[in-house]
Amino acid sequence: MRKKIAAGLAVVMAGLVVWAGSAANTASAQDKTKIPPPDHICGHDLKVRPGGESDWPKAHKIGVEIFQDATTKATIAISDVGAIAVAKATPPGKDKSAKWLTAHDLSCRKTGELDFTQKTKKWGVELFRDLSTNRLLYACESGSVALAPVPGELVTNKGPKWHHALEAKVRGLNQLKFDDAKHISMEVFKDENTGGLIYITEFGGIATAAAPSSAPDPKKIVAPKAQYGLVLRVRGADEPDFTEKTKKIGVEVFEDPNTKEDPNAEATTLFYLTEKGYIATAPFSGKFVPDAKSVTWKSAMALRARKFGEDFSKAKKYGIEVFEDNRTGNLIFICETGSIAVLPK
Repeated sequence: MRKKIAAGLAVVMAGLVVWAGSAANTASAQDKTKIPPPDHICGHDLKVRPGGESDWPKAHKIGVEIFQDATTKATIAISDVGAIAVAKATPPGKDKSAKWLTAHDLSCRKTGELDFTQKTKKWGVELFRDLSTNRLLYACESGSVALAPVPGELVTNKGPKWHHALEAKVRGLNQLKFDDAKHISMEVFKDENTGGLIYITEFGGIATAAAPSSAPDPKKIVAPKAQYGLVLRVRGADEPDFTEKTKKIGVEVFEDPNTKEDPNAEATTLFYLTEKGYIATAPFSGKFVPDAKSVTWKSAMALRARKFGEDFSKAKKYGIEVFEDNRTGNLIFICETGSIAVLPK
């Protein structure tokens, strides 16, 4: 049986840590009207078939925009539902199209669902190559998106291979402990076409990460290790200042020990998880910056994202804040929708 391993004692202990993040939201430098807006590179009209569907008539139509931000040196992908992904910026290419490569059905069990059955939810995920940035672009039927580097030996005729599964808890805004926290289940697959990992939550949030050279023993899956929690304020697209009414989003940060190269290695993967079921990942050396806590506000932006076939002038705008995770140096992008993305240091 492919077991899901829930975070246990480590989560309880981490629940004693006071959440942080709001203190960084009061600096006068946070006037986003003075920050140069990201450059709009291109937009894509993408079709994503539901899980289990091999034909296109029932495909979801999803709009995805690509931006480059000089302030954070990031490429940002945002879908029409306000789901975001980021990668290190590179000079954009002349071709602004997205080339379809292949598709996956990713089964993800819900919390408490021990085994894969015919009733297990299958999420449809299409894989494209965004030629404007030369990045792989994963699009899920949920509207969630993820970016990944193009490997040297990319193929398109292989399927995903189950790697491991986890359950994690995300506390509500007023919860210090994990006792009554929300459970979120996720599966991790290795994309045999790219050699990388795909994380998918039961809510259809997706993220990519590097894969270890070998998969963990299915009988020895290790629980995610809770590291710390954050509360991040996120202004709406037309909200100029932080106020008492500004939306707050809770984020939990976990280490996934199942991505180690070997049991004695320190390097693993961190994943950042929000209550909405959005997930982001970053490589982790195994060590945090000594005595570092909380986050530092870095930037903000309002990005438009068109629906499939929609004119850009009618596109909905989404507010995004950018924070530096002081423990790692990673940049955290958090959207008002609860979607999260991380740019590794």
